[in-house]
Amino acid sequence: MFKVLLFSIMAMAAREHGAHTHGNATMSVAFDGKNGKIEFHAPAQGIYGFEYAAKSAKDKANKEAGLKKLNDKINDMVVFDAESKCEIKLDLYEVDQKDAHADVNAEYNVTCARPPAGTSVTFNIQKVFSRIKTVKVDVLIGDVQKSQEIKKSGEVVELK
Repeated sequence: MFKVLLFSIMAMAAREHGAHTHGNATMSVAFDGKNGKIEFHAPAQGIYGFEYAAKSAKDKANKEAGLKKLNDKINDMVVFDAESKCEIKLDLYEVDQKDAHADVNAEYNVTCARPPAGTSVTFNIQKVFSRIKTVKVDVLIGDVQKSQEIKKSGEVVELK
C-alpha cells in the first residue's frame, strides 16, 4: 500500500518540481496508522558535493560521509511531534549514476507509538545537507494530503 501511495505522490512531485535540479530535493511521507514510509530523492551534489563517479580517496570519503548522514541524521532531519514517539530507520538507499549525473534515493520505515495524524512534523534537512536549498515535501497521512516547499530548517507541516 505504501509503495502505491508513495509512487503516486512522487510522480506528482517530479512533474511539478522538475527532475535533477541542483539545490532541490523531494521527500514523500505516507502513513497508515502508526506505520509509515519516507522517500527522499536528491541530486548527489546536494548529499556529498559532486555527481561524477568517485575515484580519489578524498571523493570516496566525501561520498561515504554524505551517504552515512542519510542513516545517522534522519531523525534530526525529520522530527515528528514528541507525543507520537516515532522512530525512523533507513530501509535502503541507492545512488543512481548516469554519466555525469547522479541521484541519491533513500527509503525509510517509520514506526510510532501513536499515529502522527493531528500533530505536526518539523523538517531540518538544510541543517544536515546545506547544499540543498529547497525540499518539495508531499505528505499523506489519513485524510490529510499536503504539499509544501521547505526552504529552511525548522519549517513545520501541520498534519491536520
